[in-house]
Amino acid sequence: MPKKKNLLFVFADQWRRMAMGCMGQDPVATPCMDAFAARSMLCTDAVSCFPLCSPHRASLLTGRWPQSTGMFTNCKPGLDVRLRDDELCIPEVAKQHGYRTAYIGKWHLDEPEVNRSPAPASGARDWDAYTPPGVRRHGFDHWYAYNTCDTHLTPHYWADSPEAVRVEEWSPIHETDKAIEYLETAGRDAPFMLFLSWNPPHSPYQYVPQRYLDQYQSLAFPVRGNVQAEVPHYHTPETCTMTSGDLEEATREYFAAITGLDEQFGRLLDAVKRLGLAEDTLIVLTADHGDMMGSHGLMAKHVWYEESIGIPLVVGGAGMQAGRCGQVLGSADLAPTLLELLGLPVPDVMEGVSAADAILQGASGEGSFTYLYACPGGLGLLGPLRQAGIDPKSIGWRGVRGKDYTYIVDAGYTPGAPLRRLWYDLAADPLQLAPRELARAEDDPAACEAEARLRRWLEKENDPFLQRL
Repeated sequence: MPKKKNLLFVFADQWRRMAMGCMGQDPVATPCMDAFAARSMLCTDAVSCFPLCSPHRASLLTGRWPQSTGMFTNCKPGLDVRLRDDELCIPEVAKQHGYRTAYIGKWHLDEPEVNRSPAPASGARDWDAYTPPGVRRHGFDHWYAYNTCDTHLTPHYWADSPEAVRVEEWSPIHETDKAIEYLETAGRDAPFMLFLSWNPPHSPYQYVPQRYLDQYQSLAFPVRGNVQAEVPHYHTPETCTMTSGDLEEATREYFAAITGLDEQFGRLLDAVKRLGLAEDTLIVLTADHGDMMGSHGLMAKHVWYEESIGIPLVVGGAGMQAGRCGQVLGSADLAPTLLELLGLPVPDVMEGVSAADAILQGASGEGSFTYLYACPGGLGLLGPLRQAGIDPKSIGWRGVRGKDYTYIVDAGYTPGAPLRRLWYDLAADPLQLAPRELARAEDDPAACEAEARLRRWLEKENDPFLQRL
């Protein structure tokens, strides 16, 4: 019987696909990641189907669409949303086949504790939570994590008690230390599955060690041809703006954090090699979604542009051949893909489609596609919507991301917003500066085909957005 492969799954928060040196787009230094990509399979069209932390993470672990898991927005204070106990996740499947399982870093799939108590015994505040041992860890045995908190230079974690471990160190450095400790003690009598979730380069961008910032002091702007000088500030009301100087500094900090992650990834690879694990360990490097960083006058995510939905994905180790895979691969496809690459069965409940064969063969991805969507999730929007009797899951936007196009149907986030249909030719217009706006899908044969595909998917998912088409 062949030996089972280990899995080291490393993902960052809010790291866009183009912000890796080997992609040849953003001017960011990632030598360790680039070297890994050169000897691995680089997936050029991986997509976060619902570009927001909790929805993508739920889809990643379950292989199901975020709406199916109930994740129509982030787990946040004032909202009864978390990954349901009965969801079957990757580590639970792996444990059925003798795997040890571990999770280190940001989780963001649990309900904030302040929803249940104004002063939780764990000391969790705002969006954060201590996730105790049991079903809410969804099959992860070794646990050193937190729900969500963005103090990157002074992080905290919980293991198996509500007493937090507080650290005075940049979180990716500390979490990488813990991941290496796990690799050193995992043993060789059983395969392991380790998920390492770094929070940077997620905002606030300025929380990054100075030695990485120093590398970007002479960075030229703008870094992309679709960046606008003044953009809405991520953490302030819509009437406030981020000046061009603020945006330039945020971009330096964003790239600096990614260069810091690159160094930590290099440390992980060194540890895998030193410990003799390289032959048996599948290594995956990716993210949960991207960041606009001023493109189209926007910051952060939750929109359909490539800067928001495009995520890096590199699959290497364990004899994986080097090359490029152009398969369009969405959030729900990750779980079945990982399980098949590990030689484990894919549960019927998973809705995504495995891209394992495409990755192993370095397929071009011609004709491949995935679905896109988002719903209003801000508490300032949800209250008025519910008062008006509108299900927030019935509006927002939906779409299809094909190999060389993106088709979007946008119903807006407020009652009565007009419906828009947008077609982006990604081959001719990669910066998405000139979409075609269609009065009807029938006005364009390709858009008509994409909308028919979208309709079938919405019907299958019982998505209330279907009533808007």
